[in-house]
Amino acid sequence: MDVIVAGIGIAGAFALRGLRKSLEVVGIDRREKLGYPVECGEIIPTKKEMRILLPDLDDYSIFDIPKRFESNLTKQVHFVLPGGKTFEIDFEFHVVRRDEMIQTVAKESGHRVMLKRRIRDFRDGKLILEDGEIEAKVYVASDGPNSKIAKALGMPKPEISPAKQYLMRNVECDEDVVYMYISKKISPGAYAWIIPKGKGMANVGIGFRPEYAEKGDTIVKALDYFIKEYHYSSPFLKNAEVVSNIAAVVPIDRPFESAVKGNVLFAGDSASMVISHVGGGIPTAMVAGDAAARVINGFFDGQNDLLLYDRLWKKYLYQPLMNAFFLKKLWDRFSDSDVRINRILSFATNSDMEKILRCRIPWKVRLVSYFVPLLQRLI
Repeated sequence: MDVIVAGIGIAGAFALRGLRKSLEVVGIDRREKLGYPVECGEIIPTKKEMRILLPDLDDYSIFDIPKRFESNLTKQVHFVLPGGKTFEIDFEFHVVRRDEMIQTVAKESGHRVMLKRRIRDFRDGKLILEDGEIEAKVYVASDGPNSKIAKALGMPKPEISPAKQYLMRNVECDEDVVYMYISKKISPGAYAWIIPKGKGMANVGIGFRPEYAEKGDTIVKALDYFIKEYHYSSPFLKNAEVVSNIAAVVPIDRPFESAVKGNVLFAGDSASMVISHVGGGIPTAMVAGDAAARVINGFFDGQNDLLLYDRLWKKYLYQPLMNAFFLKKLWDRFSDSDVRINRILSFATNSDMEKILRCRIPWKVRLVSYFVPLLQRLI
């Protein structure tokens, strides 16, 4: 093969989409059905928001999300503190049918896809599958946060956070709003969410970092408490029913310093290209997969080497991802206590939270970062 795309999530699908049809390409995935189960909240900021989030992107047309993939379009984010104080932020999200999006984008690429092929290893330039070996001149490693290819090549192992989500019906919230909640009881070291998909359906889930949890708490207990008892979410969910549930892990680390290793290009979760303070990975994976394809096309034309990929993804993604990582690391210093969370965020304004959601660092946050040990003693 000319190119093997290993793992067909969002990054892999958009790599297939961008690779020229004249190349011999195959996509490989362990699933029986692409995109299933859905392992995320299924939200993508609108193109207007992406212009702010990723100001150095060359082309924003990738974020012209077709209506056929959209189940809802939300207008605001409500960020709810443990004491109930709520920041209401104007921010638009497409809520998408991620599984259909992946399936359609991969199919319309025109490239061959091999399903039910689990990657075991990457050795001597060959991809080792359960049922044999396959080889290519170039690889796109888009095989997720527990990438077998990254492990085989000695790439850094990113910090990951477990997450659990229910798809629920009969959810009674404002369907124009994405709700984000922070509290050690419901989502230690992370946040919980209600993401309305329209017509009473919603993705309801939590991140859960065990090192921040109270002894005996589990991710299942925390999610059930969030749904049934937590004062600020349970009223929306009192009549809700679970349709399906999934568990996943999300990278919450800095991105790789280099996402090129020989003839392998890492894209999306496999390279920790995630907005780590909110765990957002779909838009960054779209950009990374598309950039990888363009670099590979140029490589086979003799126009560029594969290292161009590092220059491109860093131009597009690096600073926003590092800002997100800075915010996440600072957040970790205060998220061991709901009292601390309330006190530190009592100084925040809606404008501050708008900047944080858009991967900007408000001056107050930069100031706080210089006095963390003192503030930890005081609050």
